[in-house]
This record gives sequence, C-alpha cells and structure tokens, in this order.
Amino acid sequence: MTSGMNLDLGKIREVTAEGMLAREMARMEDERVSWRHALAHTDSIARQMKELTQAESAYGQVLRDIKALQFPASDIARECTDLLRAGCSAMETVKLWQEAQRAEQESVRRMLEPLADIRKSLMLDDSTQRLIKEITEGVSLRDRLDDILSQATGAGSAAKMWAQQIENSRVQARRLFDDLGVGNRIQNYVRDFEHDNGRWEVPSEVLDMVGSFKEIHDRLGKVALPTIDWDSAATLARLLGREGIEEQLALLGVEPDGTLRELAERPEKGLLSRKQADALAILSFLLTLWIFVYQEYNNSLQQPRTETFQAQTAAALQVQAQQIQSLTVLLEKALAQAAEEPETRFVVRERTATVRSKPENGATVAGKLLPNEVVRAVDKDGKWVEVEYYHWLHEEYRTGWVLKKYLERVPTNYSKDAR
Repeated sequence: MTSGMNLDLGKIREVTAEGMLAREMARMEDERVSWRHALAHTDSIARQMKELTQAESAYGQVLRDIKALQFPASDIARECTDLLRAGCSAMETVKLWQEAQRAEQESVRRMLEPLADIRKSLMLDDSTQRLIKEITEGVSLRDRLDDILSQATGAGSAAKMWAQQIENSRVQARRLFDDLGVGNRIQNYVRDFEHDNGRWEVPSEVLDMVGSFKEIHDRLGKVALPTIDWDSAATLARLLGREGIEEQLALLGVEPDGTLRELAERPEKGLLSRKQADALAILSFLLTLWIFVYQEYNNSLQQPRTETFQAQTAAALQVQAQQIQSLTVLLEKALAQAAEEPETRFVVRERTATVRSKPENGATVAGKLLPNEVVRAVDKDGKWVEVEYYHWLHEEYRTGWVLKKYLERVPTNYSKDAR
C-alpha cells in the first residue's frame, strides 16, 4: 500500500457510526412527530365515542331499555339497526377511531423499529460514551449533582438542600430496615435476583442516591438487581424526548417544580398505574432522567454564558434535582411494595427483544424491550411467553408475546421461603 493510501480505519468507523446515529435519530424524531399527531387524533375521536355512549345519547337510551326490558325485543332490534346503519354518525365515528388506531400503531412500530440500531450507534458514539464515562468514573451521582448545582448557582445552597434530602432518604431507609419484617422481605427480594444471576448489580454510582439501596449494600455487600445500562438509558431518553419525560413525571405525581404530589388514587396511566408499583421500571426511568439532565447541562456549557442564561440554567437544574429526589422517594416506596408481594418475573437478556401481539413470528410488533428490563409472566405457549410490560410510548402497562430465548426467568425462591 502506498503512503498516500494510509487509511485511518478507526476514523472511518467513527464517521460511519456518527452518520448512522444521525440518520436514525432524525428518523425517530420524524416518527415522534407523526406518532404524537396520530395520538392526538385518536384521543379526539375517543372523546367523541365516549360522548356517544353517555346516558343522554341514543346508545345510552337503548342500553337502558334493554336493561329495563321496557320495549319488545323487535322494537329494540329495530332501534339498534337504525343506530348501526353505515351512514349514521356513530358508525362513522367508530370507523374513524379504528383507522386512527391503526395509524397510531403503525407510527409506534416505525418509531420503535430502529431502537436496537440506535442503542448500538450510541455505544459507538464518542460524545455519548464520553458523557457516560463522566457519569460513571469515580464519582457518585449524588456528588456529581452537588458539583453541577454548585457551579450553576454560584453558591452551595441548592447543593446543601439536595444533600439534606439524600440524608433524609437514608434515615427513612434505616427506619424501614429496622422493621425486621420489611427489611427481611426487601433483602429476600434482592436475593431472588442474585440467586438467578450474580452478574446483575445496581451501578455503584447510583447507590448514594437511594437510601434503601445504600442500606441493602451495607447489609448484603451488593444490590443484585437488574438495571438497564447507561447506553439503554440514553436510548430511552432519545426515544421519549423532553415532552415524553415531562409526561412520565406528571403521571407519577411530580409537579412542574419537581416536588412530589400525593396521588389520591391509582392513575389510569403511567408507571404507578399497576396495582403493584414497578420498582425496577421506576429505577430505569430514574437513570433515563439523570442522563437526560446531564446531557442538557453539558449542552448548556456550549452556550454563551449571559447572566439571564445562567439564571435560567440554575433554575432548571434545581427543578431537575428535585425531580430526581422525588423519583427516589417513589422508588423506595415501590421497592417495599414489590418485596411485599413477590411474583415470577423475567429479565430481558443481552439483546433488545421484540414484543408481538400473538405468539407467532410475523405477528404485529406491539413493543420493544431493552436489555435488563424486567417483565411479569402472564401465560406461555410453546417457545413464547406472554408478559406484562411497561410501554414507554403509550405510558401504560400492556401484555404481549416474547420469544422465551430472549428472557431469563427469576423465581421467587427466597421470598417464598421467608413467608
């Protein structure tokens, strides 16, 4: 090879990876816009359908008549036939809703399709890997956030407030573990995962942020729970975007100022919509929020540092620090609840897994699962497992089918022994 043909293969790989990531991110952003438009259209039609079935509507009257048996069956049948004629507004609304549902599902499918490729691209992306290295290298997330708050505010007051909140979390966790029944159940919950796979472990940099994790670590030497890695957290942050992250927080009861509102009842959507709160899904979201906050902070360092901009950055960081603290409170409550009612779970192995609507290859793609996400067993059919999982885009728990080879089963051995 001549000297003029001396190729830098590493540089070629870097440029190729950056180009692929940029293309996939642009594609995902286009699909996000399309999906949100389709979602708004579906919600609008759903409201129309709800109005049609209210008590004052013709549908409501027919239902009351059927229940009361006020009319002969022939009259009721005639009314139903009139209502369901192809040209009537109700039928047209149903058709529109079905079409909107199909459009929304197709947008979600196109949006999720490149998820595995985006995660791979982020693993090769220099800027993302530098960011992750800064997050994980030698400093806990608590100390990292202390530094960021101090630099942004120019004073230590916000950082001191954050440190005090963390200490309060630890005190509450110690009290929780002093109750031997609760403490033992939480430890057994962790041992279920450790018994199945000793490689699972909550990142050390996260331990100082969650009082319960620190207590478990001090008592057991490690916190053997499966968590999505930082590459997956970065992927999820890109998938949700700012708007999606804010919606997830609102559904959890986190106010715009970051404080936590006590929910009067279980919400219909969001991470708390399940009867048993999902501690590990909340942990995944905590990591996602953190990397989103850190990315935004790093981006702010590239902007002209005017007095107004610095004030806005400081205010935003204080809100985000409060959001993170609110999530740790929810995580600790969910952890205690999960230990109270153990159940058989599956953990996604090293590859992104596809969720399908039926237990067969080629069935509609219903969702995607990132490595180390935890799902719950519902049913099985040969080489397929039906699972309940959290759909990050639809912001609700759904069921679907996943090939068994992509999952690792976690029984409740220790939890059962403790009963």
